[in-house]
Amino acid sequence: MPFLLFLNLIVPYVMILTGSILKKHPVSDMKSQNGYNTPTSRKSQAHWDYAQSIAPNIFISLGKILGIIEIILSVMMFLFHTSRQVALTVGGCVGVGFLLFGFYKTDSEIEKKFIEN
Repeated sequence: MPFLLFLNLIVPYVMILTGSILKKHPVSDMKSQNGYNTPTSRKSQAHWDYAQSIAPNIFISLGKILGIIEIILSVMMFLFHTSRQVALTVGGCVGVGFLLFGFYKTDSEIEKKFIEN
């Protein structure tokens, strides 16, 4: 059980860690290839600056939510005697889904802000 929980908590941990690093050390230079770097964020310097300001908070909050969900899922799968392979596959799929949703949410927030202006 602890091993399973540890593996399923890798993605939320990385999301929170990355968000925290980006929050403490925001990247102002688009050409550095660091920071939140997607085609939407590279459209202009204004897009870039806005992306660097919102992405850390989105990834930190989604990482925390994902961590709670992964703990609950791992405990439930342990109680129902799910095989390790299935539990890791489910945990990995949920983690990747949240990670992709973080990129989608950030890009949609950027587009929403710059369509309104």
